[in-house]
Amino acid sequence: MKIESNKSQQNFPFIATAFVYTTGLYLYLLDFISGFFFVFVLLLMSVLLIVFLVIIKNTSLTKREFVISIILSLLLLIYETPIILVDNRHYFVSHYSEPEELIKDSRIFTLSVKVDEIGYVENEQVLRDSYIYRQIKFYEIIPATNVIRYSSKNLAIFELVGLVNNDFEQMSVNVKSYLKTNTAHPAIEEFLARDKSGGSSAGLALVISSLVEQGKLQNDVPIGVTGAISKTGKVTKVGSIKEKMLISNEHRFSHMIIPLANLNEAIDLNKTLNLPIEIIGVRDVDEAVEIINELNKK
Repeated sequence: MKIESNKSQQNFPFIATAFVYTTGLYLYLLDFISGFFFVFVLLLMSVLLIVFLVIIKNTSLTKREFVISIILSLLLLIYETPIILVDNRHYFVSHYSEPEELIKDSRIFTLSVKVDEIGYVENEQVLRDSYIYRQIKFYEIIPATNVIRYSSKNLAIFELVGLVNNDFEQMSVNVKSYLKTNTAHPAIEEFLARDKSGGSSAGLALVISSLVEQGKLQNDVPIGVTGAISKTGKVTKVGSIKEKMLISNEHRFSHMIIPLANLNEAIDLNKTLNLPIEIIGVRDVDEAVEIINELNKK
């Protein structure tokens, strides 16, 4: 019993650190506490561990576990502190973005949606009124949750340390890999060099536009295109399909090419919105090229 008691005492710093951290994170993700309060708890835990280590410095109690726990708590504090930077994000507002025909006369139009991150406005109606007053066409106002904030913080850290590329950078890599070139058409290079751009949904449109520019594909039908692609040309799922359908309808595109993974969602939306658009889902670039060739035969 004495041995078990000693082990329990030795493990107490680890248990306490894990309990405080997991409990704080759990409450944060459920929106019970703010990011600032969560970070404050981690800071307080680190301080208390240091104070306790100083108190037992001249005793016979083992100190190794406290030292390791202090290092662990400080690492957790450093990792979680950036939460404070996103703590003030209250809403995300999706709004209209003009379709772009990057290659003149290609009739291939990229579809994108702008998203504003709004802080310091806690009343949704006030935010809604501000967009109406400025005559900015918006689609959806999404309240920010701590889960969204935490995911955003983690992704930013992973990108900063080089563990992952951001979506826009990865899209550039995938497009050039599929086209087997380091330099695309100047208009596409300009698009890929834009600051403050995000997302990967323009990948399919960029590749198809390049094929038209290279003379490998002929198109005379205005088509709205959205879809991320892999290095091998596989078309993958994207977001904001509803908004992109509305934009396509506004510009009177008769056809819209999207990832096959988004097709069921688009069909359901089309039943609700009753838009006069033929929506076509594709698995890869080759299938998109086949579809465009068929449309031009009509």
